[in-house]
Amino acid sequence: MLRNRKREKVSKSKRMFSSLAVGFGMVACLGSALAGDGSVDKPNVLFIAVDDLNDWVGYLGGHPQAQTPNIDALAEKGAAFMHAYCPAPVCGPSRTALMYGIYPHKSGSYGHHKVYDPKALIPQEQVPLNLAFQNNGYYTAGCGKIFHGSFRETRGWHEYRNGIPGIKVEKKKERLGKGIQLDFGILETDNDRDTGDGRLTDWAIEQLQREHQKPFFIALGLQKPHLPWDAPRKYFEQHPLKKVEIPHVPKDDLDDLSEAGKVFARTMVGFHKTDDHQAITSVEGAWQKLVRAYLATSSFADANVGRLLDALEKSPHLENTIVVLWGDHGWHLGEKSHWRKMTLWERGTRTPFIIKMPGAKAKGKRIEAPVSLQDIFPTLVDLCGLKVEQELDGNSLKPLLTNPSAAWDKPVLISHGPGNFALRKGKWRLIHYADGSEELYDIESDPGEFTNLARVPEYTERGAELRKHLPKSWRSVMGPRFKKFSDSFAKPVTPQSPPSSSPHD
Repeated sequence: MLRNRKREKVSKSKRMFSSLAVGFGMVACLGSALAGDGSVDKPNVLFIAVDDLNDWVGYLGGHPQAQTPNIDALAEKGAAFMHAYCPAPVCGPSRTALMYGIYPHKSGSYGHHKVYDPKALIPQEQVPLNLAFQNNGYYTAGCGKIFHGSFRETRGWHEYRNGIPGIKVEKKKERLGKGIQLDFGILETDNDRDTGDGRLTDWAIEQLQREHQKPFFIALGLQKPHLPWDAPRKYFEQHPLKKVEIPHVPKDDLDDLSEAGKVFARTMVGFHKTDDHQAITSVEGAWQKLVRAYLATSSFADANVGRLLDALEKSPHLENTIVVLWGDHGWHLGEKSHWRKMTLWERGTRTPFIIKMPGAKAKGKRIEAPVSLQDIFPTLVDLCGLKVEQELDGNSLKPLLTNPSAAWDKPVLISHGPGNFALRKGKWRLIHYADGSEELYDIESDPGEFTNLARVPEYTERGAELRKHLPKSWRSVMGPRFKKFSDSFAKPVTPQSPPSSSPHD
């Protein structure tokens, strides 16, 4: 077990955070005052996770018919990161990386099989985010999906509700045809509180309405728009079927990809081969119905976000509460002829990410610099002055929150399984597969990633420069599903594994 192994000295890219982080001035920004014992009042944190929400939200422009007025309003009041990316395009690995502060390629937590359980792979002394708050005198309460399923961390909560069942309502479910395994349904109710997510939101609202003697960290994990796409009927009515637009997908879009890229496109990685796109496009109207269902369920998630934010506005905590909203990864609805998550392209990895910080200069600003959800843990350590004596991957976003126009050229790393990486730096995206093949895109001029520049001679130098930022090693944990997937394309040219001493080197 790695828990008891002594960790070696880490690279310069890693940082140690402590209570000295208070020094950058959040106290003044939040209007905090010295308490009677000479300590500094800490800001509260309202932490909102939305499951499977990609960039189909209004302020990100991922789909022209997205209706997310509450998330958009939060973007107007806070710092909206226009190019935010998940650490991994799967629920468990992404949340594990964010909540423990360790990249997936270092921990080896790549999927949902038991061999990827972070409780076995990550040293016990690595404190998760909620426990870091609790250790620093915060009241911590959470509900819904913050960690993933059976990998949920039980340490660090004063109160926690995993799920709250909704009442039984009739569901109008439509099956689109053989081979289409994406279900959706209209709930015959217009009351959000009849649903599980509605009741989780009520629980979080009740937490906000309490009198708190300590600063708080309250987390709400909404489960929609995760499949099945079911929501109260009014959200489907907001998106008339006849007006729904489907994504543009060129017929030859996969022609310039390597075999590894094509395998990613045609599989639900780590599970089984699917023919989702072929099945969906063979049934007239199916694509539009599924896009509508995703848009409707996203609007439903937005409504619950709005109810929680309204409760914060009416509470006595508004002026001393940081709001952090994030989606755990992207989701394809036909782009690259792919459905679901589990790819390294933009649609599979770009997420909403907003930080609202009372009094901050970044209020209402759109921040174009690429950032990562991996940055959330170190950023909150800084903003709340937490004492955390451990290594954290990622970067504090304090400079961008303090000065939204600050120069920022740090690369953003995304991984999916051993040896498969994507890198965003500036306007460029490099995808490097375990077999050594690559894709290179200019996201500014080619946001749909239709033209792979990796084999174009004039971009050779650009690819080489980006490649320098890729990990030279990774933890080689291979569960049966990822092994089956990796066997679908050529073996790695130069198999790599990290030093045996620690997953954090």
